[in-house]
Amino acid sequence: MSHVNQSSHASHVNALPEVPESVVDGEGAARFGTYRGALGQVVLPRAGRLTRLASHKRWLYTFVATREVIALYAIVDLGYASNAFVLVADRASKSVLFDRGFTGLPRPFVRVSDFPAGAPANAPTSQRGASFRLPGVRLGASFSSGADEYHQRAQVDDLLWLGELSAAKGPPAITVIAPVSEDGRRVNVTQKWAALRSRGMLEVGGRSFDLNGGVGGIDYTNGYLARRTAWRWAFACGTLPTGERVGLNLVSGFNDAPGVSENALFIGSELVPLGRARFTWNRDDVLAPWRLTTEEGADGAVDLGFQPFGAHRERRNLGIVRSHFVQPVGHFSGTLRALGRSYAIEDLAGVTEDQDILW
Repeated sequence: MSHVNQSSHASHVNALPEVPESVVDGEGAARFGTYRGALGQVVLPRAGRLTRLASHKRWLYTFVATREVIALYAIVDLGYASNAFVLVADRASKSVLFDRGFTGLPRPFVRVSDFPAGAPANAPTSQRGASFRLPGVRLGASFSSGADEYHQRAQVDDLLWLGELSAAKGPPAITVIAPVSEDGRRVNVTQKWAALRSRGMLEVGGRSFDLNGGVGGIDYTNGYLARRTAWRWAFACGTLPTGERVGLNLVSGFNDAPGVSENALFIGSELVPLGRARFTWNRDDVLAPWRLTTEEGADGAVDLGFQPFGAHRERRNLGIVRSHFVQPVGHFSGTLRALGRSYAIEDLAGVTEDQDILW
């Protein structure tokens, strides 16, 4: 990757308001909006038991990229069931080394905490991080708020991943409190955090990878989602030649009601909000090139191509639950404009996603 400094630092990079203390105000109304920083705890508006069982979804997704490898996993609490997946890809050979998906039981075999930035010391174990368990499968993540570190752990077959993502001296998270239904009674909260420093080790298929010096990020989501939910998503992390860490989060079709958007760049220690995103891709051939752009904004803009070389895929038809889910992994190239500068991007590691689910 290379970059050209075009002008001085943009003066409006801190335009986002600071994250509120809670999702709802004193009268129980959701504080819809896009914010800078991480929520301490997600307490959703009150809902009936049926809504909580059928509609309450929580997940934690974690991603790391080094010069050699891309590694990621997701833990999803569906309420009535759970699922998870793990993918590891070799960047040099452009090959997928490990790709497994799992369907599991509901709590206590899965958990995703209501504390996206770390539970207090007196919180119960069930509110610390996230975990997924099946025979022979152990996935987990936890956040040490005092040390600003996310701890990653995954053990499946011949895969062992023990790592950390450090938020110290990095950019803040972006938090979105978004309406799901027109009446505003259903609410979704998402926190994206990227351009975090990676440490740790990964072993898979008899090979070992050093995760020190890599760059990663996190997607935390907790909300009452619609019966049918669909989106396109892109997430990327890497390092510029200047040594600055960079991250990208784009979505279309989800958390993008008027007044809210999770689209953002994370550069160095800065969080840069972006305009609405547009995805161009071939659903029948997701390994064909994608194109991603954003509307021109005051702070930044994106014009990137994405070339996948592998993908995690899930198709299920269980009657009342049906899903089309595919997450290609590959490299982004093109142009990022942010903070008064233009960056020519080459081979930035990341993923895209096409999801359409009835749950």
